[in-house]
Amino acid sequence: MDDAFSAIDLVQAERLLRIETPLGADVLLLERFAGREQVNGLFEFRAVVRAKRADVTPQDLVGKLVDVSLDLGQGGRESAEGRRSWNALVTDLVEEPRLKEGLRQYMLTLRPELWLLSQRSDCRIWQNRTSLEVAETLLSEHGLRRPDTGGVSAPVRPQEYSIQWNETDLDYLLRRLEEDGLFYWVRHAAGAQTVAIADSSTAWDKGHDGGEGQVRYSEGSTDRDHLSEWRRRFSFVPGKRAGRDWNFETPATVPGGEAPSLVNLPRNGAYELYEYPARALDASTNEAASKLRMQATEADHERIRGQSTVRTLAPGAKLKPYDVAHPENGFETAVALLVEHEAEDTSYETSEGEPVYRNRVEALPARTPFTPHRKTRRPRIEGSQIALVAGPGGEEIHTDQYGRIKLWFPWDRRARKDGTDTKWVRVGQPWAGGTWGAQVIPRIGMEAIVSFQDGDPDKPIVTALVPNPDKSVPYDLPANKTRMTFRSDTHKGSGFNEFSMEDDNGRENFFQHAQKDMTTRVLNTQTSRVDSHAVQSVGANRSVEVGGNQKHEVGGSMNLTVGGTGPQAMALMAQVSGLAGQTAGLLQQAGQIGGGNMAAIGQMAMSIAGSAMGFFGGGGLQSRQGVVSGPSPRSDAGTALSQAGQGMGDAAASLFSLPGTLTNVVGSFQSDTVGIARTEQIGVSKITNVGKTSLENVGQFKKVIVGEEFVIECGASKLIMRKDGTVIILGSNFNFTASGPAQMNGVVVDLNKPGGPQEVSSTSADSTAKG
Repeated sequence: MDDAFSAIDLVQAERLLRIETPLGADVLLLERFAGREQVNGLFEFRAVVRAKRADVTPQDLVGKLVDVSLDLGQGGRESAEGRRSWNALVTDLVEEPRLKEGLRQYMLTLRPELWLLSQRSDCRIWQNRTSLEVAETLLSEHGLRRPDTGGVSAPVRPQEYSIQWNETDLDYLLRRLEEDGLFYWVRHAAGAQTVAIADSSTAWDKGHDGGEGQVRYSEGSTDRDHLSEWRRRFSFVPGKRAGRDWNFETPATVPGGEAPSLVNLPRNGAYELYEYPARALDASTNEAASKLRMQATEADHERIRGQSTVRTLAPGAKLKPYDVAHPENGFETAVALLVEHEAEDTSYETSEGEPVYRNRVEALPARTPFTPHRKTRRPRIEGSQIALVAGPGGEEIHTDQYGRIKLWFPWDRRARKDGTDTKWVRVGQPWAGGTWGAQVIPRIGMEAIVSFQDGDPDKPIVTALVPNPDKSVPYDLPANKTRMTFRSDTHKGSGFNEFSMEDDNGRENFFQHAQKDMTTRVLNTQTSRVDSHAVQSVGANRSVEVGGNQKHEVGGSMNLTVGGTGPQAMALMAQVSGLAGQTAGLLQQAGQIGGGNMAAIGQMAMSIAGSAMGFFGGGGLQSRQGVVSGPSPRSDAGTALSQAGQGMGDAAASLFSLPGTLTNVVGSFQSDTVGIARTEQIGVSKITNVGKTSLENVGQFKKVIVGEEFVIECGASKLIMRKDGTVIILGSNFNFTASGPAQMNGVVVDLNKPGGPQEVSSTSADSTAKG
């Protein structure tokens, strides 16, 4: 019971150390306090306390803020100089052994609230944000006080696209600050802590005296509030920093920059720290980046280390030693970068002994900015990732002048998936040249394989596209495993363009499909060779223009039908079948009269009427139907079309039994117009068969030359002219009418000669047999 009363009576008033916690005043008694605080680093303290309560739990302290203070006076009474405070977050609670007097000892680990950012990691895209904006956003998201950025004098460049890749919020923030050459420290006040961010030496806090922070220096002295050690260290640093990077928009120039050091040392001018990639895409930013990295290197050149009992030393604050014993010793104003504190108050155990405080300090000349090195590990993405092509709603294709696209990654939980919250990403192509090469723009929703240049998450590049159940392959697999296909999709439509190659043995086929137009331009010679059939079906009109000469060679026969196709052409053949029969008969007569290859002429005569019937018959028309309106090639890559074309080619072989035959069938009208002359040469016979009327108009002169016999026959009338000069006119009635004189001359002129009819009959019978 006495021990319990003695524990309750213990208070922290008028003691060197004090801690204020959510448990209430003097529930915890601070005995020992040690740790470090620094510029560009998180402070960490260990506080050993005695608890008047035996039931202190983690819920009472861990994750809560406490205030630790240090008496700035000489002790004994509460100093008029006040106390120095640290506001900190309890991150660890360690139970120590129980003590006498009803107390229990604990050790607390104290860190800044900024440490909470290390307890959350994320994969996140930061777009068009400066590092200061990132700091403000992250601290706000964690419920922390806004950072003091008044020490930043130069504009901070926003990054168009920056990935926080499996990093804690703290690591990402520090990495961004380091890239921009910004340093930070934590300022303390009772009940509050503030992160200060700066970029130049003009931003350092003033000393404890409101100025340069005058501190007495006396080496070896044990007096309070003085520096007992102050040693400067100078290190060799290289004389130059340089870097280069690649910018695809300026391929002729590789942007680079360099910055010489202001530190001049023997031989350091011959040494350079060079890096690639420098993450700077033009010469000016590259030079600025090299300058920041040079400043970070220069900050390593001169450092100061000391020991003291000065209780006001704080990182980011100025101090200037002075030597009373040797006033001739001049000291330059410095700034504390790191302070390691150690304090102990044993008065809770015994009244003997004085409270102890001492520290170790590392400093930098105050004229030097403490530009940080980029020590925070930059994440890398080894290998590839999957992403989906993104774009505005209602669009199918979203690209820029370089063929770049927008992506959204499955790990991005904040993605709007419309392309507004990401960067343009380059797309690998099979070929890329100056206005030539390959151009394939991935469509919105496609699944892409993404690699990263130099492993940098900020530099994605699309290397391939892969199918999935929503964006499947053009043809079912594995059923069509031998088919290679390139098929596009009509933009905001249902059609497609395609070329595909079927490699199945015996079914090889190269297929092309044009949804609307197919255009070909050949600047010199186009050569095409088809070893078997060539079938072409044109649904509407066809126009052929030849600037020079045109030559056609047909090894077999040729049939030309004008006025219909397919069944219509067959109907035309039926319409002229009667004339065709007459023509066949006339051709046979001509063969008998003219002689020559009678067998061939007979075969030709017999085949004229039905020559095209096989082509336009059942098999031919069925094949034609497969060509003209067969199944959609979307499903079979033109296999049915190919088979129908083969059928039409086979049917065309049935046109004529003999080669060298050309037939023209015109359904309605044929007109031939020749500007100067026309010749026609026929080796054996020519037959002209006109169903009704034949008219001929010759403007000036016409001459017909017949070698053997010339016959004109009209019903019962006939005119026969022979090469021996015989002219025979046969008829039942003769009417000779002349508007002027009529003359008949001959050696002998017989009128009504006896036996004349018999002579004429005998003569005409021979002619009739021939004609």
